[in-house]
Amino acid sequence: MTSGQQGPAGGERVEVSDNPDGRFYELRYGDQAAGMLVYETVGSRRVLTHTTIREEFRGRGWSKLLIRYALDDLAAKGATITNHCPVVDRFIEENPGYEQLIDPGHPGRLGS
Repeated sequence: MTSGQQGPAGGERVEVSDNPDGRFYELRYGDQAAGMLVYETVGSRRVLTHTTIREEFRGRGWSKLLIRYALDDLAAKGATITNHCPVVDRFIEENPGYEQLIDPGHPGRLGS
């Protein structure tokens, strides 16, 4: 599953995809890796560890695009999440519809 969105000034597209072998969702701008959301897999649960956007690509809202894509993809796969990433934590607080993905037995940051 990949997602595309037009980049700044109608330029190259931003693409987001899951790399299960590398255990991360990657955001690419043209041929450049611009960010990633890293996870571990525990059964059908994903343990989200951290999100990063390269400095030169910050301030464009791309972390939200990356996180939204990852959470939508995980929901479609029937996965639950344990979250240890403060950026994902803020995203879920701002978008409470994603709270349903949190594994109640292993919530991570939201359970603290």
